[in-house]
Amino acid sequence: MKIFVKRENWSDGIWMQLPATKEEAEQVRRSLERQHPSMMQPFVGAVDSRFPELEERLVGELVFQEKNLDRLNQLAERLESLNGEEEMLFRAAFRMESPYTTEQIQETLGHLDCYQLHPEIRNFEELGRYLTQAETSQLPEQLEAYIDYAGIGRNCQGGYGYLTEGGYVEKRKSSMNHGEAEAEKGQKTEEPEKKQGIFAVTLIREFFTDRYVRFTLPLPEQELAEKKRQAGLTEEIPERVEISAAINGILEHLPPCSTLEELNHAAKVIEELEACSGIDWKLTLAALEAELPGTMEECCHVIRAHKAYEFLPFPFLEPESYAHYHLEQAGLSIPEGLSSCFDHRRYGQEKIAEDGVTETFYGVVINREKPICLDHGEGQEMKLYSPLTLTTFAGYPFFPALLHGEKVPAYQAAIRKEIARSMREYGTGGLAETLWNQLLARKISTIVPDVEEHHGRLWGVARVSTAGKLTDRELAGLKEEWKEIAAHGWGVLFASRILEAGHIRFYAGFWDTERGENLCLLTEEELGKEVGGFEIRM
Repeated sequence: MKIFVKRENWSDGIWMQLPATKEEAEQVRRSLERQHPSMMQPFVGAVDSRFPELEERLVGELVFQEKNLDRLNQLAERLESLNGEEEMLFRAAFRMESPYTTEQIQETLGHLDCYQLHPEIRNFEELGRYLTQAETSQLPEQLEAYIDYAGIGRNCQGGYGYLTEGGYVEKRKSSMNHGEAEAEKGQKTEEPEKKQGIFAVTLIREFFTDRYVRFTLPLPEQELAEKKRQAGLTEEIPERVEISAAINGILEHLPPCSTLEELNHAAKVIEELEACSGIDWKLTLAALEAELPGTMEECCHVIRAHKAYEFLPFPFLEPESYAHYHLEQAGLSIPEGLSSCFDHRRYGQEKIAEDGVTETFYGVVINREKPICLDHGEGQEMKLYSPLTLTTFAGYPFFPALLHGEKVPAYQAAIRKEIARSMREYGTGGLAETLWNQLLARKISTIVPDVEEHHGRLWGVARVSTAGKLTDRELAGLKEEWKEIAAHGWGVLFASRILEAGHIRFYAGFWDTERGENLCLLTEEELGKEVGGFEIRM
């Protein structure tokens, strides 16, 4: 981010890169005084940033007065640290909140976690369908064609959400003010399940006149079977399934690739428990994240037993903290003369392992009836391969051409260099940080993209490290999530970057559904069979 520092009655000025050190800022101030001495305070005359909307807000801000430069530096640092998803969240939050000062912009940046990105919602029609799921789940199918979903989506821009080029950004319900949250809570206690169920399901068939079959779960088994029959389903999956939950966060904490029958079973368990005594969902979601159940039956067992779990009174799990807590709970004390020699860290580590204490997104949780099992088997290293799509517009500005052939090694080097640059935006887990399913996210340590050549063809690669052995269902869920990341998350941002090999400028897509040829996602074993022998050229 750069700002153009100038004074009144002077058409020129000096560009200053932010964040700037005190020495750099002082050098700009002195250069400004030499070129245009004046009593007027220097101010921001223009802004050069990847967020052009900032210029209107920052122009006119005094640069060197009081702590203004510190605020501008902090703003520049925070903007520079945004990854691709956070950038879209900020753009949407900026439009919804309309911050005008540097301090207000920083406040907006400080609570981006109040917003959620839905990359699957890319146009007004999809937005309208998403916003009216509760109502349309009860809509007679013959009236479907008379609903203007695009108009609904267009009219709902702003307020609690905004449609961006990367998807729909929605303000989380938990970020509403207290009155709104209480009203929402009140509505849920007035039998929301009876009105819209635990899960709302839409089955979409692309090649039928009557495309949408909607219903809510739970349902009697016979009714669920009838709904599937109406959708033309036996064991096959429809072209598209949309599922939403009345309980925020529950879908992300159920096994990936859950069937409708499994979701129906979970919905019955939840409805029964809610009717009896209610469920502490923050604690229950923490318990699911800690236990990492591999099946829906195991998930339901955790939900039923949620009262056996308890949050511990510290935000992060540290051996020393747990040692002091455990000693206090056990009524034990260390004599003052031995306190400095007592190994609190080792004691805490041993008791954490014995008690199965686990740190989750929601807090540190323990099961008072039996220790949480933290052993999910040995970790794995694996790769997922997909055909890489290389596109150039050289000479044909309106007709993209696919690249193949003898320049593969040069393309590979250019792609790897840009991948390394793009991964600076992510932490040590790489793209594993963007996984949606939280049970899967706990078992995936890292996902790092790469590119490899096999028999003269380039393949996009996801290098995956796990913290435990994946089940077949978890592997299938990982494949589906990687397709989504490669097509709409990191992948769409990467595919927009211009790469260059020799004199050819091109784009690389890891899952390009528009121009890709024979898209597939293969394990190493499957790739070996596909290419007729496994040969890696690094």
